[in-house]
Formats: sequence, C-alpha cells, structure tokens
Amino acid sequence: MIVPGETVWLRHLQRRRLGLVVPFRAVADLGDAVLLWAPPDAAAWHFTLPDGRGMGRVPLPEWSASDRVPVPHTIDHGVLSWHPRGRDYSIRWFFRPDGTFFRWYANLEAPPALWRHGDLTGLDTTDWDLDVVIEPDRTWRWKDEELFASRLTMPGAYWVDDEERVRRAGREVIALAESGGFPFDGTWRDFRPDPAWPALPRELPGGWDRIET
Repeated sequence: MIVPGETVWLRHLQRRRLGLVVPFRAVADLGDAVLLWAPPDAAAWHFTLPDGRGMGRVPLPEWSASDRVPVPHTIDHGVLSWHPRGRDYSIRWFFRPDGTFFRWYANLEAPPALWRHGDLTGLDTTDWDLDVVIEPDRTWRWKDEELFASRLTMPGAYWVDDEERVRRAGREVIALAESGGFPFDGTWRDFRPDPAWPALPRELPGGWDRIET
C-alpha cells in the first residue's frame, strides 16, 4: 500500500540495469492502480556510460552489458502518472507549467512492481520503447516505431522479448482512446496538486540503486 503524500521512486530497468529514475509524489493508492505526480522542474536521472556517452550514442549490445552512471536533468512539464496493477502500460497526463493539460502519453511497459527498501518506496518497470501519444481530442499516433523495430533485431541485447505483447498493449490503449473510455474520458484533466506537499528530492538517496536478486 502506497501512502498519499509519500515519495515514490519510479525506476525503469533494462536487463536489471537502471535506465531512468524519477521521484514522484504519491497522490493515491486506488487499489487496482497507483496515481503519482511530478511537477514541472522536478529532478530526474537518465544514465550514461562512465565516459559520458548516452544510450543514443552506444551500440545496444555494449549498452546492455555496461555499467552506467546517473545524470540529473529536470522535467519541463507536470506529469500525473497512472500505473494500473497487472497492465502492460501506464498513462501520463502532461500539464504545462501554468497547469493546463495538453496531452496523454501511454508508456508501454511491464506491470509495476512495488518495493520498499528501508524508508524508500518505489515502483519498478521495464520501458518497452514503443509508446502511444494521445491528443486532447483523442487522436493518437504511435511513437518510436522505428526504434522499437531496430532493437527487436538484437534479441540478445534487448529487454523486450515479446513484440506482440507490446503491440497488444498499444492496441488496448488505442481502443480506449477511440471509445472515449477511462482514462480518456476527461478524468483528472483538471488535476491540481496539494499545495501542502513538500518539494520532491533533488538528490538521490542512499539505497536508490538497490535491485533485488
């Protein structure tokens, strides 16, 4: 059970190596899903190799086999992130700095795994690269199809081993968008964070990189 108001560390894993770490504020544990919030200018961490090369500059086999170091950056828009348990995607509501909703983003990914290490709480998933972008009028488009297809040609290095599962998740999201059903029915488009929430961390805490064996 995630407690509203606590910090939740969302981590993307790639063959048990970290590819992204983002702290969120827990909005609600809905039973069948977790709802999280990160404001504009929140800190996040991408990863590079120790020599500074990011994922886009490294052959995938080398990337998958290499140790990595976190590099901080800031998120330039607000993100309300809904993580349904047992589903192969999360849905993000994107908000401009003035609080205006401007887009949904369906991140196709492994179902979230909740963890607790001491006083840290987090969700782990594996990002499957292929995504669906949904505009406010519910028109949609696939994102990163060429990237997804190219990485599938390197199964020994890629963290996706079931192309059809990924595409099936995307088609499920598209069907929801086209029908106007939840979560594309206007829910949370007027979301406002609790002004009493403290700022999210801007430093990685001890234990942030612990991965259960």
